[in-house]
Amino acid sequence: MTSDDVSRLNVMTEIQRDIKELRTEIRVIQNDIEHMKRDIGFLHDWNIWLLLIAVFALAMPKFVEGIKSLLGAVTDVISAVAKAFRKENKA
Repeated sequence: MTSDDVSRLNVMTEIQRDIKELRTEIRVIQNDIEHMKRDIGFLHDWNIWLLLIAVFALAMPKFVEGIKSLLGAVTDVISAVAKAFRKENKA
């Protein structure tokens, strides 16, 4: 084996080592990207929940008011029907 062959062998060995290091770094970067995706998804979920809570808190009084109005209307109708039947029974 000549000195050129040894030199080429050393260069190839270094290149292989560098390739292994690059592959390892690429795996680390890919793992970091996956963690970031999960973190961003988690933040996105929290933003949606906070938005829903805010909308619910702002809309709740109107919703309760609507339900009360609906129940009041149903009660009035039932009372009117009951009064109509009572008047028919008395007559």
